[in-house]
Amino acid sequence: MDQREKRYTFFVIEDSRGDYTLVEEYLNEQFRFPSIVHAATYKEAEEIFEKTEIHNFDCILLDLSLPDKSGEALIESVIQHTGNIPIVVLTGYTDINFSMNSLARGISDYLLKDELSPSLLHKSIIYSIKRSNFSETIKESEKKYRDLFELSPEPMWLIDSNTEQILDVNKAAVKHYGYSKNEFLAMTVEDIYAEPITEAACKSVSGNGVYVKHRKKNGDIITVETDCNQISYKNRDARLILANDVTEKLKDDQHRKLLESVITNTAESVVIIDTSGKTHEAKIVYVNDGFCSMTGYSAEEVLGRTIDFMHGEKTDPGDAGRIREAIIEKRSCEVEVINYRKDGSTLWMQTLMVPVASKAGDYDHMVAIGRDITERKRSENELQESLEEKEILLAEIHHRVKNNLALVSGMLQMQVFDEENEEVINKLNNSMLRVETMASIHQLLYESSSFSRLEFSRIVDKLMKAIHSSFSADKNIEIEIETEPFELNINQAVPCSLIINEVITNTYKHAFKGRDKGWIKSSLHRENEQVMFKIEDDGNGLPEDFDIDQLSSLGTKIITALVKQLGGTFTLEPRKEGGTKFQLEFLVKDDEVAE
Repeated sequence: MDQREKRYTFFVIEDSRGDYTLVEEYLNEQFRFPSIVHAATYKEAEEIFEKTEIHNFDCILLDLSLPDKSGEALIESVIQHTGNIPIVVLTGYTDINFSMNSLARGISDYLLKDELSPSLLHKSIIYSIKRSNFSETIKESEKKYRDLFELSPEPMWLIDSNTEQILDVNKAAVKHYGYSKNEFLAMTVEDIYAEPITEAACKSVSGNGVYVKHRKKNGDIITVETDCNQISYKNRDARLILANDVTEKLKDDQHRKLLESVITNTAESVVIIDTSGKTHEAKIVYVNDGFCSMTGYSAEEVLGRTIDFMHGEKTDPGDAGRIREAIIEKRSCEVEVINYRKDGSTLWMQTLMVPVASKAGDYDHMVAIGRDITERKRSENELQESLEEKEILLAEIHHRVKNNLALVSGMLQMQVFDEENEEVINKLNNSMLRVETMASIHQLLYESSSFSRLEFSRIVDKLMKAIHSSFSADKNIEIEIETEPFELNINQAVPCSLIINEVITNTYKHAFKGRDKGWIKSSLHRENEQVMFKIEDDGNGLPEDFDIDQLSSLGTKIITALVKQLGGTFTLEPRKEGGTKFQLEFLVKDDEVAE
């Protein structure tokens, strides 16, 4: 039968109500529906012994300090009634000699109350019952000795008490230690010890018998818990030794203690929730000191409450809902949520919730690890407010720059109206278009969610249409604009826009002299980091002796200087079908900071 399914009956002899309650809680936690009989004095225990069939008890838990009897006298009296029922002593005294004497008198185990835990009590009881059953079986019939010896799942030796010679070993010992049976029979028990058998080498541990170091055939050192019984074997004194390899258990215990230390001492909040029952009853069963320090609550004020007890008016219902869903679905979640401290102040917590599986594979608990991010949230809010103020200020700057440029453009327009010299008028118009180009960029920046980057295809489209509107009043010029959306930072958008303005303006002014109609096609594309702008027309084309390096006009100088600023290249050449083609290429600088 599975040990977890067996129904055990315990007799607890304990006068302290608090200690009995703790033991009762541990038994109910570790065993399935245990039957527990209680006596607070030896007299009450004696009456129960007389009225009850002693074999009905699986184990007796005995406090050594009863009001009417204590110590060795109590042990002797109880043993007289119990026969072979295992007795586990519970005491607050750490007298090693007394514990050894108690074990020698027939006590199964000796546990210190200060070190008592559910798992330790469970292990001691199960081991005591197993040892008691095993020893009793041996005593009942030596004829069954061989089968019991060989079938034991734990290594066992039969040792000559006088010579320490190994007289017999079981299969478990052969398998676990790596020696053959013949090799074992040629050895003494000292041959498998990894250190001298002295009091310094042996360590009596409460609830764990005697721990010693053994060496396997392959050289591995293991820690074993030994249990020794004196028997008569073929008319000689012998000892039957049972060894339980606890190497991994000790490592696990050390690891567990390390984790307990980390959880206890960390400044982060650690909360353990019992999710084994109904979801709305998922109660807090543990909080560490970090939680208490962070929230102002003591552990006693929190245990048994649900995780949402710290929520309040400012808690986002969505965040609270995600926590509830994680508990219902028993899955991990991470959420930043507003909680409330005991003093009523708000506490921003970054909480990570993780389900924890039991040995049976059931997710019956969740661990919530919380970090106080109140100061971080306060800083984020202050930064956001500062950023919003700066965005408003920057938007206002772009708006005012655009208005001032519009004012300059208007003044240039007024100058054009008063000017009669055609050459001066052309220069003023060119300057006015350049100013309007820069004003358009600042207008787009003002309208954009970003004040340092622009959707550049919008600028090209706007420039083409604005210049077309200015120059095609008495001509039938068709325009075709092919662009794809991508962004440029302002340090590249401004010079590129001015270059496009110069090229398109010159195309309208010079390509269609003496003609009533024509077409202009522009395209803007980006491939990886390369930007290419191309504009073509079917106009009059370039003169036969055209040499761009010999041009000295202001427009050419502007284009050359701006292309150099972009770190790009440009070409201006005739089309085979007639007309001209201008092409500009440069690399995008996405990480360039606008100045």
